[in-house]
Amino acid sequence: MALQDKVATALLTHPGRVRTNNEDAIAEDPRLGLLVLADGMGGYNAGEIASGIAVATILDIVRRDWDQREHGQIEAASGYSSEALLLRQAVEAAHNAIQHVAESQPQCQGMGTTVVCCLLHDDRLSIAYVGDSRLYRLREGELDQITRDHSLLEELVARGHYTREEAGRLVRKNIVTRALGVESSVEVDLIEDSLQLGDIVLLCSDGLCDLLSDEEIALSLRRFADNLPKAASALVDAANAAGGKDNIAVILARLDQSLARGKRWYERLVEWF
Repeated sequence: MALQDKVATALLTHPGRVRTNNEDAIAEDPRLGLLVLADGMGGYNAGEIASGIAVATILDIVRRDWDQREHGQIEAASGYSSEALLLRQAVEAAHNAIQHVAESQPQCQGMGTTVVCCLLHDDRLSIAYVGDSRLYRLREGELDQITRDHSLLEELVARGHYTREEAGRLVRKNIVTRALGVESSVEVDLIEDSLQLGDIVLLCSDGLCDLLSDEEIALSLRRFADNLPKAASALVDAANAAGGKDNIAVILARLDQSLARGKRWYERLVEWF
C-alpha cells in the first residue's frame, strides 16, 4: 500500500559541530511506510559501516518479505502484528550481517549500532528498536517518548538505584546496554501503538535528545507541524546551537489520511450483519 498523500515525511542528518564524519544513517520506503534510523559506534569508520549495514539490511528484508505477509494479522502467541514481527526479523538479520562483517574484516571488529525503525500501517505504528535511539509521538500538541532507552542510566532508574534527576547527574547518558553487532545475540524490543490523524512521529539519534529537552523538541514540532522539512531543520539547528557534540539524525512523519485498508473495514461490516 503506497502512502503518497497519506503520510508526509522529512529526513535529515548532520555530523554536528565536533565530529568530522557522520555515523548516523537514515532511510525510508514511502510505499511501505517504513522508516529506519541507526546510530553507529566503533573505531575508524566502523560505526558508519555498522549503521549503513543496519539500514540497508532492514530495508532489504522488509521489502523482500512484504508481499508474502498477511497484513494486519495478530499472532496469538505474542500479541504482535505481522508487521511488527517482520521488523524484528529484519533487525535480527541486520545484527547478523554486522557481526559477519566485523568477524571477517579486522578493522571493523567491535563495531555496532543502535537502531529504531517503524512501519505505519492500518492506523497503527509498529516499532522495533535496540539501543538508545528514540521514537517520540506528538499528538494534539503533547509529546510522548514511546521507546525506552536500552542504556545504563535507564536500567539504574528502573531498578530504583537513582531517581532520574540523580542518574542524569551521575551516569553518562551514552552507555548503551544493547546494540546490534556487539554480542552473539540481540534482544529486539517491539512496541505497537495507535495512529491518529495529525500525529507526528519523530525518530532521532541521541545527538538530538541528549542536547534538547522534550519540551524543546515539542516546541519545534508544534511550531512547524505543517512543514516537516522546516521542523527537521529547526531540530538539527537547535542541537547544533546547544553544542552539536555528536552526529544528529531526525526522521519525521505526519499522518494526514487514514491508513485503514478498505478490505478490512469491509470484512468488519460483513461481520456486523
